[in-house]
Order: sequence, then structure tokens, then C-alpha cells
Amino acid sequence: MRCSHRPMRGAINFDLFMTEDMPLVEGCYRLEEGICMFLYFGIRRRSRESGVKKELVWESGVTGLNIIVPDDTKLDKAVVLQLLSDALGVTTWSEVRGPDPMQHR
Repeated sequence: MRCSHRPMRGAINFDLFMTEDMPLVEGCYRLEEGICMFLYFGIRRRSRESGVKKELVWESGVTGLNIIVPDDTKLDKAVVLQLLSDALGVTTWSEVRGPDPMQHR
């Protein structure tokens, strides 16, 4: 018996212009028809552990996820999308404009 899985799609908006080696990445994402969620990617520093923290709620009430990567990771669009896909099960991302993530934090 063969299981067929429907591909999950997501939309993403980056707060900053993405380059090849970002020190951090902020933005918003939406899965399928869900609500807009905030995302934050950072490089591990001495006091932070690497990993994914989902379903976070910031002081403003906005929800989202935080991914901290090892300090030798080059954060770029491809790495961010791959890590998000792995964490959220998304197979296809489309880049969209708005909302502005900084207004939601």
C-alpha cells in the first residue's frame, strides 16, 4: 500500500535583503492558509544553544519560531529555506511582500 502525501506550501517574507552571509534573518511566514508567523534565525554565540524552538510567543503576542545555527553556518536564503522546510515540513516556498515583521514584534 502506498501513501500519498500532499505537498505543503508556505509563503515567506524576509525583513532584510538577503545576502550570502547574514548575521541574522528575520521575517514572516505563513503555511498554507494559516496565520502569519514570525521567524528569527541567529548564529550561535557563547551563551546560546543551536536548535529550533517552535510555537514561541513574543511579548507582543506574535507567534513564530526561532532557529539558532552553529557559528560556522553561512546564513543565506537557501540555508534558511532548507532549515524552515525541515522544521515545518514545507516542500515549496514562495517569496511574498508584507507584512513587515518589524511591526509585529
